[in-house]
Amino acid sequence: MNSPEPGNAISGDMPVLRHAFVLQAVRELGRFTAALSRAREGSPLETGLQSIREACVATLGMEFDTLTRFDAASVVGLFSHPEQARILARLVDEQARLFASHGRLHAALEDSVYAGQLLACSRQRFGVPRDARAAETLRLEAGDPLPLVPG
Repeated sequence: MNSPEPGNAISGDMPVLRHAFVLQAVRELGRFTAALSRAREGSPLETGLQSIREACVATLGMEFDTLTRFDAASVVGLFSHPEQARILARLVDEQARLFASHGRLHAALEDSVYAGQLLACSRQRFGVPRDARAAETLRLEAGDPLPLVPG
């Protein structure tokens, strides 16, 4: 009987498990998307911010306020999949939209820039093909964000 080498019994399954975890996180973001839009439109600022924090913990298992204290390259360096970086960028973008809807345009601009930096760092770290697949996965599972300024 051939048995796996010590330490290798699980390692073959890890990429599959990680991919399943990431796909579940993307789907969870999709479920939060409608709630985040509703929170942005008719709720107090703090309610919307709390929704974003909850979405971050549910999708990434990490605190939003902690992640966003650090530069984009350092944060993306924590992630093992580009989908994770794109989830955080989407949540930061949601916060920018929330700030804009409450007239806090300077904070909205800062968050928009940070979201863009997260995306750029994801491309740099994971490469264009992997990052492009991650972008498509997010689009399919969570939808496209609406334009910031209706046109």
